[in-house]
Amino acid sequence: MVSQGERPLRPKLIAHPVPKQTPRVIVFCLDGAGYDQLMEAIRSGKAPHIAGLLGKEKSNGVFEHGFAAPHVINVLPSSTVADWSASFTGKPPALDGVPGDEWFDRQTKRFYAPVPVTVTDTGDFSAMLDDDLIGKLLKVPTVYEQLRRRAYVSMLMVYRGANLFTTVSPTAFTDLVGSLVTGTLGGEGALKSVSKTLDLDSTSKLLDAINEHGVPRLQVVYFPGIDLYTHAAADPLKAQVGYIEDYTDKAVGEVLGAYRKLGILPLTYVIFIADHGHTPVEDDDSHRRGPDDPGSPFAVLRAAGFRLRKAALTLSAEEQDYQAVVASQGFMAYVYLADRSTCVAKGEICDWERRPRFKADVMHAVRALYRANQDGDLAPQAKGTIDLIFARNSGTAPFRIFDGRRLVSVDYYLKRHPRPDLVDLKQRMEWLGEGPYGYLAGDIVLLAKASTAIAVGGRYYFAAATHYSWHGSANADDSHVPLILASEELPGEVLRHIVLDIQDADAGPPSQMDLAPLVLALLGR
Repeated sequence: MVSQGERPLRPKLIAHPVPKQTPRVIVFCLDGAGYDQLMEAIRSGKAPHIAGLLGKEKSNGVFEHGFAAPHVINVLPSSTVADWSASFTGKPPALDGVPGDEWFDRQTKRFYAPVPVTVTDTGDFSAMLDDDLIGKLLKVPTVYEQLRRRAYVSMLMVYRGANLFTTVSPTAFTDLVGSLVTGTLGGEGALKSVSKTLDLDSTSKLLDAINEHGVPRLQVVYFPGIDLYTHAAADPLKAQVGYIEDYTDKAVGEVLGAYRKLGILPLTYVIFIADHGHTPVEDDDSHRRGPDDPGSPFAVLRAAGFRLRKAALTLSAEEQDYQAVVASQGFMAYVYLADRSTCVAKGEICDWERRPRFKADVMHAVRALYRANQDGDLAPQAKGTIDLIFARNSGTAPFRIFDGRRLVSVDYYLKRHPRPDLVDLKQRMEWLGEGPYGYLAGDIVLLAKASTAIAVGGRYYFAAATHYSWHGSANADDSHVPLILASEELPGEVLRHIVLDIQDADAGPPSQMDLAPLVLALLGR
């Protein structure tokens, strides 16, 4: 358990101080900060600590002492746990084994919800903080394990292999997330107060740890408050800019100030990165498609004859006869199907080790969801809520798009139906589904109608709670994330070359997965 905000993970490696002239890295993880919103805050003159570190802006992302890499994308879904896992391993979900905020593992019949979206149980969220849940699930090494240098992590759920993990009271953090999931935290002002307290208190905890144990080679600083507040703000993108100016910049300044006071900031590389951005939506029940809502994937599948798994973390013995499972990511949802021939009658438990039958199970569900979306068949409220339906005929095969008649490749579909609003869709669907753990993203993936190419009133989301913004889509607002490298001592052009040198064109477009090799390169691994 976390005790008084600090947990030594590999205490023996903290014992000897790091020489003062050794290069170091700070990674500021800005949860939910969109590229445009962060850059607006930096340029506003109201974020003096971040802007002062970067210096005067020049052109093409180059600052006097920084470089903001352009066109950096995240993995799909653009959701917290999948994105941070990809950033701190350098691998996509189909390879790292962490595919979202919620998912179902058919091999173990275990439903995971480290960040609850449709379930309201925060047990897995607590397990992330208390028991390294994500570390236990990741199938590849973290950057800390690859680095083998002293590393401290503040708040971030990916910390396996670090030496020290610091946090605020886990109970307080869990209670806040629980209130968001259930919609019981009242008012934008109340959430801003709690969010800023969370970020500023966690900064104090990590500075106390540095004072006690010395400065590590790698310090990861996670600010969840940006995301929490943006969800609940009535004008979410504008409110996010203000939050970064008022609170994130202050917290960043405290950390930079501590390094400056110790005389080590000149030799420290500073990275700013986010997991995803936000897309505004209507904060009302008519745009939410949660487990109990008419027109949700749950409702359509039930009407199509599937017995649905209850939206809960754990089930009673009497609730184990489900034939379909839905796990939600905000603007995306995963559908997992059983071979229903193994569990025809109510009360019979399905053999989830067997793949679903392609025609009788997968395509039956696909066609039901498509008809419901096209004309309201089976569930009138489902009409016009889904943008795209992806499916496949085996657990790690490429996802294809249903065009109303058949499944076609993503390339084929986009050539006939260009969608410039969906960023690098083919590549990111490959990252999600093609690999040894691609089966964790389900048999069907639903993309909600959520593009900023349509009006806010036409956007829908899969979740239990209503908010003013959501994420999870392939839309640019969700998908374009900041990756900024800064140094007091180095000019921006040098920093630009450092970033561009580690980006592997053969591995796809610039992405948040470039963080791991960047950190390793900066610290000589």
